[in-house]
Amino acid sequence: MFVSDAKSRWGRVISKSEASGGVASDLQVIVPRARGVGKFAILAGKVVVSAACFWYVLRQINVADLLEAIRLLDPSWVAVAILAIMLQIPSVALRWCEIVDAIADSGERVARAPMVVATAIGLFFAQVLPNVAGEGVRAWLLVRLGSNWRKAVTSAVIDRGVGLALLMVFGFVILLLPSGLTALGGYRDLVLVVYGTLILVGMLGLLLATRIVPLLGRWRYSRWVAILAAEAHRVLLGPKGAAILSIACLIHALTIVIVWSVGRAQGLALPFADAAVLFTIMIGVVIVPISIGGWGLRELAVISLLAGYGVAPERALLFSVCFGLALALGSLPGAVVWLLYPFAPPNSDERAEGEVLSAPGTGLSGAAPDIA
Repeated sequence: MFVSDAKSRWGRVISKSEASGGVASDLQVIVPRARGVGKFAILAGKVVVSAACFWYVLRQINVADLLEAIRLLDPSWVAVAILAIMLQIPSVALRWCEIVDAIADSGERVARAPMVVATAIGLFFAQVLPNVAGEGVRAWLLVRLGSNWRKAVTSAVIDRGVGLALLMVFGFVILLLPSGLTALGGYRDLVLVVYGTLILVGMLGLLLATRIVPLLGRWRYSRWVAILAAEAHRVLLGPKGAAILSIACLIHALTIVIVWSVGRAQGLALPFADAAVLFTIMIGVVIVPISIGGWGLRELAVISLLAGYGVAPERALLFSVCFGLALALGSLPGAVVWLLYPFAPPNSDERAEGEVLSAPGTGLSGAAPDIA
């Protein structure tokens, strides 16, 4: 009796509050504010980490030696690095296209040219904003090309996951190469154990996805994870899996070429094995989400790694900064196409499940999109 009375009283209180815009409106204001404060705090923390790393690094730097290293920089090799970065854009787009084709139910092939444009824009935003923002932009642009949000987000997440998974595989293999840098200051064995464990867990998860998916699908909050696992199993173990993994390997090989070219620009005759080790460290640090795009943390890691092999801190700092600037400059085509490429807006009519209908001349078919 007491419980029923309490429930009825609480129901009357809530109804009155909602009618007067009380509790519900307060929650609608407080929750977004709390999320905004949380995001600002995370961003501020990343800025602090990057600034602290640069402060620590700059304490070891002789400005005169740094300026001399900049003066001796060979711009032709920097241009080679930027060109290799630009070549990665269509490669990433092609990998993403294969993933979207594998997910598609209709069997139609996604149009390649708009996907290259969307990828260029996404990679540009990933350089100026957190990586998650770049993936979000890619998914949003795919929706504007006629996809639905579920497939767009799923394909972008799988594409990102394939890149990270192959990065760990590359890192594991590279650290087994006969290079002086593979010692990692005595931490190589630990890194190999971590990478090996992650690779093994990932492979087991992929192979057992058909058994895991029904379990995850029972709960509301893990349902999207179940969908993602099922699609990843379908993509990577399907007929397009070999092509997707091959393209991912090519993309990482181009990144090693970029690292090697930046070294040549400074007169560092790095063997490809050493360039591969630096690739593993520099990209691995960048994906750790505790700094702004890896800036500061990457420079600290490179200086620490190269210090034991006779490379001055000034040259190591310039090496890392040049790599970051080359990535930024190589992504500038994305800014240009963002301003010039007129993505057709999606049709205003939406299906019940949220799938946007394709506008005429635009969509996921192999036909050329209507960009007028």
